[in-house]
Amino acid sequence: MKRRNLVAALVPLTSMLLPLAAVSLAQQAPHHGPVVAILDLTYIFKNHTRFQQMSNDMRREVEAAENALKSDREAYNQLTQRLEQYKRGTPDYRALEEELAKKAAELNLQVNIQKKNFLEQEAKIYYTVYQEVIDCVKYYSDSSGVSLVLRFNGDPVDRNDPQEVLKELNKSVIYYNRSIDITPIILERLNSYQPKAGGYSNANQQAPGQTLPPQGLPRR
Repeated sequence: MKRRNLVAALVPLTSMLLPLAAVSLAQQAPHHGPVVAILDLTYIFKNHTRFQQMSNDMRREVEAAENALKSDREAYNQLTQRLEQYKRGTPDYRALEEELAKKAAELNLQVNIQKKNFLEQEAKIYYTVYQEVIDCVKYYSDSSGVSLVLRFNGDPVDRNDPQEVLKELNKSVIYYNRSIDITPIILERLNSYQPKAGGYSNANQQAPGQTLPPQGLPRR
């Protein structure tokens, strides 16, 4: 009888201690944000202020280069018309034909060199901005307890475009909660500073490695 009374007394005592232990463990556990986050890199590039400025500058350079080649093409076309005035096989015809071949080779070489230079310039712009995005994401993740950041595309899908539908079916991220979308936060940080020679040092703005208020910007 005494043993039964003792067991009966321990039951309510145990039921009281278990919630207290759970509260104690919860207080000891460190607080972290979401372990997994997602980033819309396409949206970042479309709305990255400095990236758009650099792209527009390069576009103007391309247009200027095309205008410079335009006069050379016109001169080449004029020579082509002159060639029609000479009789095929004559010394004048052969001389002008050789000149046209030489100018055509020079034009093609010039165009190919310019294409290569602009492609390299474009790649450098993308790579530079991409590295800034990675640095910003890394700092934010390290300071917020995020262990994994996945890339996704939040653009709406055109159901009438088979290619877009196929891309939608092949997406890695099928569903996500808006709370793990760090795109607005990263974009805000990227647009809040301007790089200078020797690093990101603006007296009134913060670099990617500095904490900013974690409020996101509205998207779409």
